[in-house]
Amino acid sequence: FERQMLSGELEVDLIPQGTLATRMLAGGYGMPAIFTPAGVGTEVAIGKEVRKFTYNGQEKEYLMEYAFEPTFSMVKAWKGDTQGNLVFRMTSRNFNPLVAMAGKITIAEVEELVQPGELNPDHIHVPGIYVHRIFQGSNYEKRIEQLTVRKK
Repeated sequence: FERQMLSGELEVDLIPQGTLATRMLAGGYGMPAIFTPAGVGTEVAIGKEVRKFTYNGQEKEYLMEYAFEPTFSMVKAWKGDTQGNLVFRMTSRNFNPLVAMAGKITIAEVEELVQPGELNPDHIHVPGIYVHRIFQGSNYEKRIEQLTVRKK
């Protein structure tokens, strides 16, 4: 990776994590751009438009960042139905919904695929309108999850 980047073979775009998340959200919402104070005055701002806005009585500089709309988005959900409604567990809720919304074509792998109506509507994190392909995976190895039992 380092060799490719330093030789110019690979182009790298430095994006603060929160800015990336907001750019994906903007892509999913159909907004062309966002304005963020993150990165103003740093290497991140090189070549980007900077605008001044007055907010809460203070004038501040903001970078204009374009929405992030990948051609393909791939997510893994805990559960989903055949119409593409998805439910994530724990920390997978942090970015997967944004990634699913941003993609022009979203492919979802689920641990459990159920029929429409089997998911509680209040528990759905991504509605099926954002999912274009869905399949049930198999043979999951959960190396991070560990059962810890207190000894008495």
